[in-house]
Amino acid sequence: MKMLCLVLCAAGLASLHADDTAPVKPGFWKRTFQKTKDGVGTVWDATKGVGKKTADVVASPFVKKRGQEPRDSAGARSLAMSMKLEPAKVRLADTRVIEVTVTVANSGKTPVHLEFPSSLRMEVIVKTAGGKIVSRWSDDQPIEKEPSVMLINPRERLEYSAKISTREMTGGETFEIEAYFPGYEQMRVSRTVVPER
Repeated sequence: MKMLCLVLCAAGLASLHADDTAPVKPGFWKRTFQKTKDGVGTVWDATKGVGKKTADVVASPFVKKRGQEPRDSAGARSLAMSMKLEPAKVRLADTRVIEVTVTVANSGKTPVHLEFPSSLRMEVIVKTAGGKIVSRWSDDQPIEKEPSVMLINPRERLEYSAKISTREMTGGETFEIEAYFPGYEQMRVSRTVVPER
């Protein structure tokens, strides 16, 4: 038994000695900046000119270039939006507030991941027939300036509610109530309202 222990210790010491004498491989930076075989330049010099548009290839996927859709716009196409107004018929004498309910449903087969720059998920605006914004729902809401993420699973339905004042509306004129998700321009839904006096 003692002999077996001595043999094992000797084998262990021999393997430790073998590891100490193994050649040291250069790290990434040493390999990158080592001289080329012809001795003219470094490996980095030889490879950096291979692709003139190397920086374009590794551009951040989170940065949106001009004319491009947001990163998750393909998934957002599987979302269906609808809007309901309560009351449906607005009489300014009786109605001080219109309740807007927006429903978002994922009709796709994969979850949709949406990113928002703040806690504001949905914005509702009221516009005149000429496109002038007369009221904005978020003006009266507390909004935290920290990014947030929303995940909508397949066949999942989310509902958002907002109350819009009729204070800026005039009887007999046409107004458009529009709801959208900030940062996702294609996700909009609107209804036209012609308030009675």
